[in-house]
Amino acid sequence: TNVYAKFRLHCHSAIHRAAVGLAFLTNMDGGEEECREALARRGAAYRSMRDALLPLVLEPTERDHLASMRERRAWDVADVVSRMLSRATLLQLPNVDGEGEVTTPAVVPLHERLSQCDGRGENAKMIADDGDMELLLVATRDIEQGENLTRDYTTAPRLVGDETEG
Repeated sequence: TNVYAKFRLHCHSAIHRAAVGLAFLTNMDGGEEECREALARRGAAYRSMRDALLPLVLEPTERDHLASMRERRAWDVADVVSRMLSRATLLQLPNVDGEGEVTTPAVVPLHERLSQCDGRGENAKMIADDGDMELLLVATRDIEQGENLTRDYTTAPRLVGDETEG
């Protein structure tokens, strides 16, 4: 049940503010509610893996002096999960038998630096070079001087249950 309903809130006020901000930044058709649902799914995915990942953080980042060792580890895990989700993409790689292609998820560090595309579509895309098995960032259209490199984040891999448009 929603414990915030008695206060006439859809969710915790921090989640509400984050959803309003995300809806503003992304111009999602579903608006604030769709953003709130996406944030809730992302939070559930984080919580489902947090406890298993905490022991992997041997020396957590120094943060607020009042934070416990577990809290500092949890912040580090949250940072890594967030970066991983922003870097996720699907790549078309050549099949091992040489015929056709196979789609595989990948984490590309550069992707978190790319902006979201506008109505003109993305201007850069990651592809695999068949000959050398290298990954290349190529232009998908003419890029004007001073224009940010962009990516269509709507085509990125999704968390289970994520049906959002943006």
